[in-house]
Amino acid sequence: MRWTALVLALALACVRALPIGTSSAQQPSELLISPTQGDPGSRFQVVGQSGWTPGETVTLTFGFADLPADNTFAGATYHERTVTVLRDGTWSFPVVITSDLLPFPLWRPGYIVIRAVSPTQTDTGNFIYTVNGKLPLGTPPLATFGFGPQPPDRGASVALALLCAGAGVLLMYGAWRPNPRPLP
Repeated sequence: MRWTALVLALALACVRALPIGTSSAQQPSELLISPTQGDPGSRFQVVGQSGWTPGETVTLTFGFADLPADNTFAGATYHERTVTVLRDGTWSFPVVITSDLLPFPLWRPGYIVIRAVSPTQTDTGNFIYTVNGKLPLGTPPLATFGFGPQPPDRGASVALALLCAGAGVLLMYGAWRPNPRPLP
């Protein structure tokens, strides 16, 4: 009976830990960056999801930081682009990590800081820049599960759910397996 309670508690903890729906790490009015991380040569999309005034020009600036940045980022910016807000109050901009974006070799992991500024709104987002798969400082070990500066990775959430389900099945099997009879 206690194994059943343990399995149910584990299942409940897994369900509560899964980042289903929107993440508290990124609200709908903030920048959406997809995918959230990558190596040199990676491509990602920056999207202003809502709250922007249609027809306004948004100026995007790109910088590099060792730790995640917010709207108070005061570091150097190396690249600037503009985009026009669409009728539905959104905008989108594709980015490729090349020497045009940041004019120096990126030999260490860090954060590419994207600041979007219009006359009515300012938002800042972070792209996690990895080098040979190594994450930068300040990235929690469970960042891909939504516990970091970016929304959760759907693949990581599915992997966590499968791990929890498998652990539950193994625990239930162990709890209900009949005890073997001792040898005479």
